[in-house]
Formats: sequence, structure tokens, C-alpha cells
Amino acid sequence: MSEDHSYEVHTLELGPYDTLAELHRDLSNHTSTFANLVFERENEVVVSLSHSVVSIAGRLFVSVVTTTDQPTDPHRE
Repeated sequence: MSEDHSYEVHTLELGPYDTLAELHRDLSNHTSTFANLVFERENEVVVSLSHSVVSIAGRLFVSVVTTTDQPTDPHRE
């Protein structure tokens, strides 16, 4: 890891959903909202965004993983 960067991983759990259309609608809304809130609140840059979908007992669940980078001030001790 670089000394002038601080990487963090954030996870958002969504679900359960009965249909893929419901999942897709919420995933699109929540993923962009989650990434933007992290960026604005912490002054971080989103460097990766991924998700996984699992089906359990006929229902769909999603995990959204966002990795962010917050450059550190090299002059700060």
C-alpha cells in the first residue's frame, strides 16, 4: 500500500427480492447513491464498485462492495 493513500472497503447488503427487475431497480439506485455518499461524506474517490447476487430459497440477495481511496496529506505528521 502506498504511504500517501488510504484505501477502505465498504459493504452494502440489499434484499431479499422476489424478482430480478426489483433487484435491478434497487441495485442501480442504491449503488450510485452509496458510492456518491461515501465520496461526498469522506472526500474519498471511488476506485472500484462490484456486486454479487445470490439466490437463497428462491429469493435474491445482493452485496455491494465499494473500495475508496482517500489521498493523505504527505506533509501531515
